[in-house]
Amino acid sequence: MSIDQLQAGSMNWMMGLLDIVEKALTSESIEQLSEKVLPSIASALNAESMFLYCTASLPGGPILFPYGIPPESVSRMEEQCELISARPPEGPAGLDVENSVDKFTVYPLRDKTGCAGLLGLTQSHNGRAVLPAVWEKILILLTCRLRQLGEWNKTLRQLEYLNTYLTVSSMLSQSVGLHEMLETTLYCCMDISSGTEASVLLLDDEKKNFHFYQIEGLSKQVLMGAAFPADKGIAGSVLQNRQSEIVHNVQNDPRFHGKIDSESGFVTRNMIVVPLLAGEEAVGVLNVLNKADGQDFTEEEHCGLLAIAEEIAFAIRNAKLFEYVVDSYCKQRQGQSSCKGCRRPLGSWTPCVKYREAAI
Repeated sequence: MSIDQLQAGSMNWMMGLLDIVEKALTSESIEQLSEKVLPSIASALNAESMFLYCTASLPGGPILFPYGIPPESVSRMEEQCELISARPPEGPAGLDVENSVDKFTVYPLRDKTGCAGLLGLTQSHNGRAVLPAVWEKILILLTCRLRQLGEWNKTLRQLEYLNTYLTVSSMLSQSVGLHEMLETTLYCCMDISSGTEASVLLLDDEKKNFHFYQIEGLSKQVLMGAAFPADKGIAGSVLQNRQSEIVHNVQNDPRFHGKIDSESGFVTRNMIVVPLLAGEEAVGVLNVLNKADGQDFTEEEHCGLLAIAEEIAFAIRNAKLFEYVVDSYCKQRQGQSSCKGCRRPLGSWTPCVKYREAAI
């Protein structure tokens, strides 16, 4: 091989390393990092297949990004990566994958705060060697970038939850009806949890039955106004215990009240169920059902719903209390069906302002 060929090979190698660095630094998400960087590393090292296993602040938990790996091997690889990342080795470790003749070398991506993930690769017979010091720098770069992108994802989700909370709080201060407020609120709940259905079940005055007061999703037309006993189902259990839950497999839960599904044709897979408590008073239950793409709901999404549940509960209680005041005081004692001309309007009540303006 001539000197010119050696120089050209070295130049190509250096350009390959710079390409890895550039793509790592310009990636705006962990998904994009895997899509851009794994092919570049594979090209630079002549690696036949690779994977990036990330544990850093992803909403659905750790996830494996494969490159050049048969689909039938991915599930088994995820299981092994979970075991390795729980007790990551100090240096590279071997990983044998079922249904594959290749053996992966796995490098822990770790820093002072722990393990951010794993990088695995298998090289062909003519794979390129890389200086240990250079490879170590690449691993450090990937670790730092995973941490940064993970924290950025976490911050974005927290801002989304805060925006939902502010949206709900803002609507409570406006002259809007309860159904209108809950419609917007349920869409917000579906957004922050990636659920495909959401509903508010209210207790009746005797606290004996739930009825579907507001629903958003495909089952809205079928279930709106439907009712079932308040001591039945997961909703009844959650309200009785006053403890919210994530239920990952609803159909196998012995508490599940399957009558609603059988009558509506809807199939509930998983759900987050949150009791609606206005202080000590139980008013109902908030449900978010069937996370998109068949995934499981996360604890972070659960906490996002908890943050607004109390706001929803007090809004419902106040609306019901106002209706009671209108029915028992305004209509019966004052003999009026509207606030127009009322000598003692409840001016401090947002709903009352709405009623008074509507009557003028």
